[in-house]
Amino acid sequence: MTVVPVHGEIDLATADALRDHLLSTARACGHDCLVVDLSGIGFFDASGVRALIAVHHELTRQGRHLALAEPTTVTARVLQTLELERVFEVYPVVEMAHSHADGRPVHHVPGGRTVPGTH
Repeated sequence: MTVVPVHGEIDLATADALRDHLLSTARACGHDCLVVDLSGIGFFDASGVRALIAVHHELTRQGRHLALAEPTTVTARVLQTLELERVFEVYPVVEMAHSHADGRPVHHVPGGRTVPGTH
């Protein structure tokens, strides 16, 4: 499994960059499970939801898995309001998402991802 930390604001201006980053990381790592660490997100809207769903669909099509971890309050609120816990496995801390690794090594993408256009 690979853990990808995401930082910044996820909105209409940045969601496509997030989607592309997650998909390229998934291609490069080749692991069965991609865990998105949401602990660094300051803003999250429907565009972010769309990006995560696109990644989820693509990985599912490939027989792989996407999990979300450590959503900030704003991110958790959006996920709960849209009842996306039915779509995604959401963990309160990254360490709990490690259960997907099934004894395989866990790889962390260094430095996280600051979405372009945010601070």
